[in-house]
Amino acid sequence: MTAARSRSEQEKTLKQIREAQDGNTQARELLISQHLGFIKALVLKNVASNEDIINRDEYSVALIAFNEAISSYKPGLRSFQSFAADVIKRRLIDYRRSTEKHRKRIIYVDDISNPLPDQDALVNGEELEIRMEMKDFVQKLAQYGVSLRDLVQVTPKHLDSRRLCAQLAQTITDRPDMRDYFTKYGTIPVQRLSEASGISPKTVKRHRKYIIALCLVLLSDLETMKRYVKGLGKGSDAHA
Repeated sequence: MTAARSRSEQEKTLKQIREAQDGNTQARELLISQHLGFIKALVLKNVASNEDIINRDEYSVALIAFNEAISSYKPGLRSFQSFAADVIKRRLIDYRRSTEKHRKRIIYVDDISNPLPDQDALVNGEELEIRMEMKDFVQKLAQYGVSLRDLVQVTPKHLDSRRLCAQLAQTITDRPDMRDYFTKYGTIPVQRLSEASGISPKTVKRHRKYIIALCLVLLSDLETMKRYVKGLGKGSDAHA
């Protein structure tokens, strides 16, 4: 690729990023589709096998991380690809650490009842349980009318909006009446939440799917994601 062509491609990418950050969902989807090979290559470096890569939990983590990179990238000394690669790597590291901590908890509980477990069987059981937790989270999203693709598309482009949504999700999960409404009816109590937070119903409705996803994280056992959402709501965003 010539230098002129490379510059042209970079300018095109920057234009798409600006449009995506301004709310153009088609530009965001195009960016994601154009970088699927790039995302898969990064995931392959972090997994033991390339079989059925798009159905692995790590691929979902990387896809959401790439979407975060689109929202938070600022042109400067680093290229977008370099920035996105770092965001994806950090999210994959967070995910791996989370699964490792979960494994240690399982080993501790198992050691109490069985001091000499079959280690190979234990590891396989842990991996299966972790994968089932992630699959369960995705299935719960679907039950609330939200897919991973939806989550990528509806994530607010502005940090302040993401923080606001995290605060609203925390309000729902902290208050028994709202939490019960959420779990019973499969949606957020818009009017009640608006009155409690002082945020207009229109704003709450606009971010409904994203708030639902954050509520499900806060009510899940996904500790790394849960800490991220809680930190986001307190103003300590962990974006790269």
